[in-house]
Amino acid sequence: MQTFKNFKAKPISGAMGAEVFDIDLSEDLSSEAWTEIQEAFHHYLVLIFRDQNLTDQQQFDFSQRFGKIIPHPYVKGLPEIPEIFKIIREPGESFSWDGFYHSDLMFLKKPPLGATLYAKECPPFGADTAFTNMYLAYETLSDGMKALLDGLEAENESGNPQKYSNKYQSMEELGKKGAMGAIHPMVRVHPKTGRKALFSTLAFTKRIKGMTDSESAPILNYLYEHSIQAHLGCRLEWKKGSLALWDNRVCLHHAVADYFGEVAKHRRVMQRATIEGEEPISIKSYNELNSN
Repeated sequence: MQTFKNFKAKPISGAMGAEVFDIDLSEDLSSEAWTEIQEAFHHYLVLIFRDQNLTDQQQFDFSQRFGKIIPHPYVKGLPEIPEIFKIIREPGESFSWDGFYHSDLMFLKKPPLGATLYAKECPPFGADTAFTNMYLAYETLSDGMKALLDGLEAENESGNPQKYSNKYQSMEELGKKGAMGAIHPMVRVHPKTGRKALFSTLAFTKRIKGMTDSESAPILNYLYEHSIQAHLGCRLEWKKGSLALWDNRVCLHHAVADYFGEVAKHRRVMQRATIEGEEPISIKSYNELNSN
């Protein structure tokens, strides 16, 4: 277990992720504690803070330290804090809100920097969230595949807005916007670490710019299967009062829909605050910015 001055961080796997203990996010954090949280965030990519007791406003305030909190474009938020929304699976619902590994809202011009997800209600076991490290997904590609991807862009699309809420008993559609899309580099450079990460997922990436769907499909399918290999990721076990924070720029994630037996009998309520990001930076743009 790695010990920081203000908390303890226990790695979850060799690839990414850490459980964080002995810090209360409802309190005013010192500048030293905040610096250490950022250091752990950039090192582990996914943090899950255990034993938290947060109000909606406290979740918002902590999340906002990383950047502006933005509402989900298609799902209605809380009455008092519309930027935060609940992801709800009622007992008996047998599907997950996010069946594919994905990076949140890739169809926006500025996809999120990250998000916090707070467990309000959860089954006694199961219904975990799995993550994968897109730094490693890129770094473990062949040199030939890297050379192919480094200059490519991809078209990312939201799909039907109703799918985000209308199939779920207790989620409500915002009903303001139609389908959305954005073009992003397939390999992006993290603005803080300078590391390259693959930025592609079958959940939103529909085709490579300049290619047909048929030409794009073999490449996109390969990249997806490559990215979600178990040894590149970690899995978060949820407990009530746990708050996860992840870097959406360099992670894919999905909720594990093991809704069988005892797990299916329990309600699952997660509350998400989404942190605004920047336009993804390509390798070429990053190099140009840093050559001056």
